[in-house]
Amino acid sequence: MGEIATTYSGGTPKAGNKKYYNGLIPFIRSGEIHSNKTELFISEAGLKNSSAKMVTKGDLLYALYGATSGEVDISKINGAINQAVLAIIPKQYNPYIISLLLSKKKDAILSKYLQGGQGNLSAEIVKSIKLILPSKNEESSLYPLFKVLDNLLSLQQRKLELISALEKGLGQIIKQQNNKYGITFSLNNFLEIPPQIQARIKNKNQLLTVKLNLQGIARGVQRDTLSLGSTKYFIRHTGELIFGKQNIFNGSIALITKEFDGLATSNDVPSLKISNINPQFLFYLLKNPDFWKHTELIATGTGSKRVHIHDLLKLHIKIIPDAKYQAKIVSLSRNFEKIVLNQQIIVKECEKTKQFLLQNLFI
Repeated sequence: MGEIATTYSGGTPKAGNKKYYNGLIPFIRSGEIHSNKTELFISEAGLKNSSAKMVTKGDLLYALYGATSGEVDISKINGAINQAVLAIIPKQYNPYIISLLLSKKKDAILSKYLQGGQGNLSAEIVKSIKLILPSKNEESSLYPLFKVLDNLLSLQQRKLELISALEKGLGQIIKQQNNKYGITFSLNNFLEIPPQIQARIKNKNQLLTVKLNLQGIARGVQRDTLSLGSTKYFIRHTGELIFGKQNIFNGSIALITKEFDGLATSNDVPSLKISNINPQFLFYLLKNPDFWKHTELIATGTGSKRVHIHDLLKLHIKIIPDAKYQAKIVSLSRNFEKIVLNQQIIVKECEKTKQFLLQNLFI
């Protein structure tokens, strides 16, 4: 790399000096090399009185530190970089082609220089990286191909963002309508503790846990990967609501679907039977972040707080009791969920296509 490009990294203006910040210069940190905007801005004084360096739109940026170590992209903006970002200015090769080659070698680079994910990359390490460069004819063919793929991927990612925003907007509408027209009920009107039937667990594939920050019903449960130990487990059935005692205030709830019927959870993931209401409608209301805030108020314990099932049943919630309304909301929500899932699949397929071509066209 050192033979085909010049490199430089930046620095950070002194944090305590307010004159150095809130200016007009975007301050690009390692986690922002893929973005067209930055969280921080520095002033001309901050640039002049620090080691921060300017880059221009189209320059190649390489992340040296942090969770994004080894990632590379073309800068989408003019801005200043800090010490965790290395600017790479190729002498004759197209920066985009260099970025593809470095992307391909990311795993090998991290494996060699960051043992166990610890440590940082450096400019010297990056300059020592050996690349097999394409000929000019190959470069002129590869560039438009991968640019088309990148544009397609960006469009599909943007579409996913818009659909997700619409799904979130629907959730806000449901919340507003319930607040305006709903009747206040105690949860024990709709939830009860079912009989606890102990399960005979032979392997961990019979176990369920709940995911944090649920996005939907089908994605709300997963098979547990914990060891069995001497814990007691109890059978759960379709339509029951399960929640994590220790993390319900992070959105750890799920509605068991048919594919998970008859599997088991521990007492740390208790079950509640739903009645007198559309189960899916109640689930959509309970997965709202506002509900999670209420659960924080009833959590007990020091250190790792827990929500006990009897305390949960005492909580109140506003609900529009009309069954036809509930069915329509469930139908809308499920349709949005399917659209989001399909779009996520499309994005993943675009990413897989790019990676396949990257691995097979660059030898």
